[in-house]
Amino acid sequence: MTRLKRLFKRLALGLAILLGVLLVVNAGYSWWIGRQLEERLAALRAAGEPTSFAELAPKPIPPEQNAAAQLAALAPELKAFAKDEGHFFDKTSLGKALRERQDRDLGPTPEQAAAMREILAKYADLPQKLQQATDCPGYASRLDYSVVGYTQLMEELMEPCNHARTPARFLQWRILVLLADGKTEEAIQAGMTILRLARLHEREPALVNGLVAIGIRGTGMNEINLALRSGPISANLHQQLETELARQDDPQWIVRMMKTERAFNLDASADMFAQGWWIPWLGKGLQLDMLDFYDRLLPVMVQTWRESIPPFAQFNRFPHRTYVSGILIDLLTPALEAALDAVYHDLAMLRCLRIVNSLTAYEQQNGQPPANLDALDLPTAATIDPFSGQPLKLKQTDQGPVVYTVFKNGADDGGTFKDQADMGFAPAGYPGAEQ
Repeated sequence: MTRLKRLFKRLALGLAILLGVLLVVNAGYSWWIGRQLEERLAALRAAGEPTSFAELAPKPIPPEQNAAAQLAALAPELKAFAKDEGHFFDKTSLGKALRERQDRDLGPTPEQAAAMREILAKYADLPQKLQQATDCPGYASRLDYSVVGYTQLMEELMEPCNHARTPARFLQWRILVLLADGKTEEAIQAGMTILRLARLHEREPALVNGLVAIGIRGTGMNEINLALRSGPISANLHQQLETELARQDDPQWIVRMMKTERAFNLDASADMFAQGWWIPWLGKGLQLDMLDFYDRLLPVMVQTWRESIPPFAQFNRFPHRTYVSGILIDLLTPALEAALDAVYHDLAMLRCLRIVNSLTAYEQQNGQPPANLDALDLPTAATIDPFSGQPLKLKQTDQGPVVYTVFKNGADDGGTFKDQADMGFAPAGYPGAEQ
């Protein structure tokens, strides 16, 4: 018994020493990881880049100068319109038929336009109010940047997404009716308001809001394309549209957006192990791995689409500090690759529309289409396809010009949009534009 007791005492002592060593190692490693993390975060802050959700908070501005506050004040009217719009499309034969026409880039019939005009009359002041909101000199997001925890952060991020598309849909309705009434210039002005709404929404943080901004911009660009082809407009309005499109043609926007996404993911990574007080280095190690991931990702975002694809396959081949990092990067990478597709598509469509605007202005002034893109009064960068790095394609047809990107397959399919072989802007009813 005495020998057994001695053995147990020695085992207990050995375990205590081992536990003590492990605790010391754990504490030392946590300190070392924490020091690395603080140095990396400090360097980002010194460069003026956000490292947490709280640091994304904008400086407050007076409500009368804040487009976000102005748009929030319009929420009741926009909600009422959304209800009327839903009833029209879902409950009436005219609305259901209009959906089918819109799928073919066709405007409303006189009867459909009359029904839409009646609904729009209930919101006669809303176009001017939206114009005033987009004319505000500033935009300060109204999110609560003090929230903590992944669930709360996600709920807060999603809040501006819920209703952001409604103003664009209202203006889209207005454009369809204006074009039916032959008011081309007013239709283009309304389309430019949609573009400005998209640019404002880009000020909301993180990828999810960036994708919503792309969706809003897409609505505006589609309607402007139809308007430009429906009748002549003044040279001054052509220039106004080019100025707005050039302002939105910003390849660096995705980098700024992803930096806000990085700040959100740093908070989310810390929250994942917030309860793991016995292994505090896990959360810090995950944050460091996220910083490494974004250091590799951000330079890829400004390459052509074709150059950006190979690096995505390499992102998870680097060593990680935690077992969770590889899992999260595997989950993040496909989503970010899809987001990159959307961003490049958005950029390509912007440049296609700049060309359509310049083409119609050239033809109005010269009485004939240009021989090629070089004849247009556009900077070279505005004619480059971000998917290929080569000039965008121009195809003249009996209905009018088709301007397009070779898109992801890299091949010129003759302006055929079916199955997304090519993508771009075409005249209404152009058969190759069916997707």
